[in-house]
Amino acid sequence: MRTAVFLGLLAAAAAASDFDIPASCKVSIVGSGYSGSYFAWRLAVDTHRYKASDVCVFEANDRVGGRVYTVRDYPEMEDLEIELGAYRFDSEDKLPADLITKALRLDSRCYGNNCTGVSCHWWSNRADTCMKVADIYGNARYSQVIETMLEQLKSAGAQVFRGVTVKGVHEGSGIVWRTGKKRAVLTFVGRPERVQTDVVLVNSPLSAMSLFDSDSVMFPNGGGNPKVAECLALQEHLPGVKAYALYQDAWWYSKLGKSNGDFGHNNETIPLAGRYSDGAVKCRTGTGPDGKPVYADGVVLYGDCKGALLVFYEVLYVGAPAPQNPFWYNWATQHEDPLTRTVAGDGNDAVLGQLHDELMAFHAADFAAAGVNPSTIAPPTALYVGSFLPEGTYVGTLSGTACARTMGSDLWKLVRRPNADYDVFFANQDYAYDDYTQQGWATGGLQLAEKILQAEMDLRRPRWLNKTWYEEKILSVA
Repeated sequence: MRTAVFLGLLAAAAAASDFDIPASCKVSIVGSGYSGSYFAWRLAVDTHRYKASDVCVFEANDRVGGRVYTVRDYPEMEDLEIELGAYRFDSEDKLPADLITKALRLDSRCYGNNCTGVSCHWWSNRADTCMKVADIYGNARYSQVIETMLEQLKSAGAQVFRGVTVKGVHEGSGIVWRTGKKRAVLTFVGRPERVQTDVVLVNSPLSAMSLFDSDSVMFPNGGGNPKVAECLALQEHLPGVKAYALYQDAWWYSKLGKSNGDFGHNNETIPLAGRYSDGAVKCRTGTGPDGKPVYADGVVLYGDCKGALLVFYEVLYVGAPAPQNPFWYNWATQHEDPLTRTVAGDGNDAVLGQLHDELMAFHAADFAAAGVNPSTIAPPTALYVGSFLPEGTYVGTLSGTACARTMGSDLWKLVRRPNADYDVFFANQDYAYDDYTQQGWATGGLQLAEKILQAEMDLRRPRWLNKTWYEEKILSVA
């Protein structure tokens, strides 16, 4: 597996070799997920602590976001978008809620088609409302938060490199006069450049750690604290899979009038675990003067609608039994990219038909009650499966915070700065402070990034961030 991954990274590096990487960046971000993008944005855009031109973001993939994965722009999708990865947040998790609604002023709306005051973590009994970044059609755009921060960074002069994989973080040349810390130097897969840097934020998931040079300064062989390696070894991989079927007739809306609720079974052939409200749906109300469809602003039950239906969603939390039917877990065709896309006409029509038959059979009683013959409904035109598995190298899985539970929260001082001689930091949802069952997507990584900014970089509370939340979640933690 490691050899295949390394060859894949070499190919990516070759594709990205048509630009120059600078010899130095005062701030270097490894990975463009929520934590890394936010850390850079806060330093160079929100506070101007550093000039944006002194900030570099290095992303191994050809897209940004990590476990935030918006699927868009495929021909069969037209103007629909699907969120394969992280896509929801609780209104009381002020990071990211205040970042989204106050700092970046992005559109958000309740998850589902009504606001019930239920948390994304419904089992926790939190007084909260589950939200998503989305337009009026339900096009989920959690990646828009990251993309907006990176665009603002680039507009200000920062450099963002995609398809560039950091291989090692080693001792650089000299001392940073302002802090007295050693400079670090970044090395890359398939590239000769060496980047001298004062500050490094490693936003890589746990699954990517083994791909760094073992003598990087974050690890014991490079002078890092052994307790950090011990902590990382305790992290728990939580595999997850999401699957969406794209229909030109969104029959759950147009025929059955279902805009909320869950459905599913653990059939031996294709298990179902879906939600009617989860995918984007657009309902046509007519045709404009230009001959193009005119769409309603929002949901039109029993209307002329097209859309995506979430047919399976599962995360195997710690202690959960292995799936009785691993059909969806076996779907991934490769592990560098979580997306496996199946389109009608590409030779896999049988799979689309099989899934369609399963959905029609499951809803047979609903169709009968509505007086609809399910044989009149065409199969899906595409299927999008997101496989977030332990084998995923630069995306991986959601990870549990076994370290905090086992060793105590004081260890996070070491986790966020694994080597006291350098301003080299870890921030990722994988290393979050709070138990993952009490957090929305990205909250833990953002909290850790803001804690680094407060405790290690001496930044004050953002003007736009709720004061009470900041005092509780940032100032009061180790």
